[in-house]
Amino acid sequence: MSDPPRTAALPAALIGQGNVAGLRFVLDQPVTLIGRAEDCQLQIHDPLASRHHAEIRRDTWRYLLVDLDSRNGTLVNGEAIQEPYQLANGDTILIAATPLRFEDPNATVTVAREALRQAHLPLWVNQAAGEAYAFGQRLDLAPKELALLALLYDRAGQVCDKDEIAKIVWPEYDGIVSDYNIETLVSRLRHKLDQGGVPPEAIVTVKKRGYRLASDE
Repeated sequence: MSDPPRTAALPAALIGQGNVAGLRFVLDQPVTLIGRAEDCQLQIHDPLASRHHAEIRRDTWRYLLVDLDSRNGTLVNGEAIQEPYQLANGDTILIAATPLRFEDPNATVTVAREALRQAHLPLWVNQAAGEAYAFGQRLDLAPKELALLALLYDRAGQVCDKDEIAKIVWPEYDGIVSDYNIETLVSRLRHKLDQGGVPPEAIVTVKKRGYRLASDE
């Protein structure tokens, strides 16, 4: 398996339809405000649109459309959105009576969107391939370091007790190892994570029980 991609995604765009055919607006800012007001990055000359109607938030791997409590609502593919909506290539957005099509050039490249997401995760473990990555960079882990990280990653946010860790990481000893062995392995793994840019405290010690991976990792 090749490493996850490290190049930035190309910006998406909104393409005007119907009465705004010919309009093309590139979504290259962290936030694009849409509405009638002059301070909107994408100003819509639609009397049914609110001054600040909606906004599109761009991050490293997705675009979120958010309705700003507009008077006539924001629709995607004919459905009014109530919560932030993750846009997909080809989605039709209706701002009041103004139709816009969302075009994402990254949808046509060979790299899957999931891989783009993985490239920006603090931590990602591909257990099937026996690989682990920090921010898209492969971690150089020994087999038991990888086994421990895979267990913690699979149970992210949950406590893995020492007995469970021993059985999974040291099956050749039927899980009969000392706390010192486990603590030493955890210390080595934290050091490897730190080298990859993931804070060592991502592995949380739960006193008298075991360890867990912080759930936001």
